Amino acid sequence: MSPKTYKPSLQTKNNIIRKAIDLFNEHGTAAISLNSMAEALGISTGNLQYHYHSKEEIVRAILEVMFDDWHAVYQEMDTTAFSMDTLRSTLRINFNLVWKDRFFYRELNALLRNDEVLAKRYAAIQEGRLAEQEMLTKQMAAAGGAGPLTKSELRNMVLVGWVLSNSWLSYVESTGRPVDETAMDEAVDLLIQFYKPYVEKLR
Repeated sequence: MSPKTYKPSLQTKNNIIRKAIDLFNEHGTAAISLNSMAEALGISTGNLQYHYHSKEEIVRAILEVMFDDWHAVYQEMDTTAFSMDTLRSTLRINFNLVWKDRFFYRELNALLRNDEVLAKRYAAIQEGRLAEQEMLTKQMAAAGGAGPLTKSELRNMVLVGWVLSNSWLSYVESTGRPVDETAMDEAVDLLIQFYKPYVEKLR
């Protein structure tokens, strides 16, 4: 009789990811060890390492969850009926996701610098998302009555939104202000103002 083989529990893996995000958001990745994470989860360090061998593996898994969350937002958009409400709600959901995984944005450069595997995966995801957003922005601008956009104009529009989204939390925190509903709404308003000349006919 062959020995039993055990597969990592999906529920346990999900619990680890959720707890890791909470701990990293509150304390930063450097302050959290596998031992302290296991203690917070109420499991042994060995059990934790059965699912994820290192903290780097956990951060990589979090990136995949982030990608799934982003993808779901844009998959659910009705690209045949753009409106200002659609644009505003989509931007707000995006910033809610940034807040959900805020440690990643705070530590982005250090995380990528210290993990080549993570850096390569992030670069691939980033390029894919930029291409996806270029397509959506082109459709949005056409629905809003903007004239044809050059490839450079389209990429620049998308990059402005991308950079603002990735750096907004750090900016707000650097001013000493709380990152709250008002701060999130301010970011959305900034992007709406930027896009406005391209979407004037949206209702």
